Amino acid sequence: MPGILSVEDDPEFQQLVSRILRNQGFEVHYAFTGPEGYEKSLALRPDLILLDLMLPGLNGAEVIKLLKRHKETREIPVIVLTAYPFDAGGFETEIRALGPIEYLRKPVRSEELVGRIKRLLADRGGASAPPVLERGAFRLFPETRSARVGARMVANLGPKRFEVLFHLVQSGGELRWEDLVVRVWGPDGTKNDLEKTVSRLREDLGTEGYRLTTTRAGYQLIV
Repeated sequence: MPGILSVEDDPEFQQLVSRILRNQGFEVHYAFTGPEGYEKSLALRPDLILLDLMLPGLNGAEVIKLLKRHKETREIPVIVLTAYPFDAGGFETEIRALGPIEYLRKPVRSEELVGRIKRLLADRGGASAPPVLERGAFRLFPETRSARVGARMVANLGPKRFEVLFHLVQSGGELRWEDLVVRVWGPDGTKNDLEKTVSRLREDLGTEGYRLTTTRAGYQLIV
C-alpha cells in the first residue's frame, strides 16, 4: 500500500485529503507544520509528499531544500499545493529551481489530485513504503529506527533503544530481562545496560512511556 505524507496546516483540508486518498487505497500520514513535515519525511520515507506552500515554522520551499540534502528523501515525488494563483513571495520560482516539482492550485478537484498522484507513483516504478512492524498502537519503521505510538511520532531512536522496542513489540507479551539482554547485547550484556536503555526509551516515548511496564521477571508493552 503506497504511503503518502500530507503536510498541511488546515485540519479541514487534511480531512478532505485523507478521505479522498483512503478511498483510493492509500495509506495517509499527516504533518501540520514545516518542521514536522520534514521530520516525518525522514522517518517515514513516504512514497509521495503533498506539501502546502505556506506552512508554520518552515515554508514549502524550505522543506524541499532540506529534503534535497538527503539521499533517502531527495527522490521522493512532491506535489506542492497552494491557494495562491501567482508566485507568492517568489516561492514557486525558488522551488522550481530545485528540480521537477508538481504544482496543484487549491481548491483541488479529487479526480485531478488522485490522477496526479497515480501518475507520479507509476513514474517512480511503483515504489512502496518501507517495511513496517505493527502491533496495536505501535508501528515500527526499521529502516529509519523510528516509531509511531498512537498519534505520537518518535524519530531516529538510538540502535539499542530501537532494538529493545522492536523485540517487545514483536513479542506481544512479557519478555524476561535475561532474554531481552541476550537478544540486544549478546552474552556480554548486563541488566544495568537494559535498565539504562529502558529509562531513556521511556523518555523518548514521552506521554506514551507508561506503555513500557516493568514486570516481576522483565518488561512488557501495553500494545
